[in-house]
Amino acid sequence: MAKQEKVAKVEEIRRRFLDNRFVFLTDFTGLTVDEISRLRHGLRAKGADYRVLKNTLTLLAIRGTDFEPLERLIVGPLGAAFGADDPVTVARELAAFARENPNLKIKGGFLEGKVLEAEEARSVATLPPREVLLARITGSLQSPLYGLHGVLSGPCRKLAYALRAVADAKSQAA
Repeated sequence: MAKQEKVAKVEEIRRRFLDNRFVFLTDFTGLTVDEISRLRHGLRAKGADYRVLKNTLTLLAIRGTDFEPLERLIVGPLGAAFGADDPVTVARELAAFARENPNLKIKGGFLEGKVLEAEEARSVATLPPREVLLARITGSLQSPLYGLHGVLSGPCRKLAYALRAVADAKSQAA
C-alpha cells in the first residue's frame, strides 16, 4: 500500500472512531466471509457499521484521541462495530451472533468515554432497552410525588368525609 493510501486509510479510520458514539471490538478468527457478511447485515439493521481493520493503521488512527486506551485490545484479527444510536441493541446483536458462531469473540469496546473489558461489553447486551430504562426513571421520579399528594390531600379528604357525615346526619334527623 502506498504512503498516500495509508495516510488516507488512517484518516478514514480516525473519522470512524471520532464520528461514532461507541465501538465494540471483536476477534473474527475462524469466521467465513459469508458469516461476516451476515454479521454486517444484522448490525447494519441495528444502526451499526462493522469493519475489519488493520491493527497498525488503527493504532496510528487512535493515537492522540480519547480512544487511545483501546491499544491493549488491538491484538490479532480485529473487527469493529461502530455505532451512534443505541449501544444496547448493537451489543445484543453481537452477543446473539457470538452464541450462534463461537468463533466470534468480543474483545471489548469503548462507550461513554470508558474502555470496556470483554465481560463489560457482553454485559451491555443484558441491559434493558432505552425505553424501559426511561420508564423506570420516570416511575421512580413520580413515586415520591404521588406519596406527597396522598399526604397533602389526606386532611382535605377527612374534612370532606366529616362534612358528608354531618350532612347525612342532619338529613336523617329532618
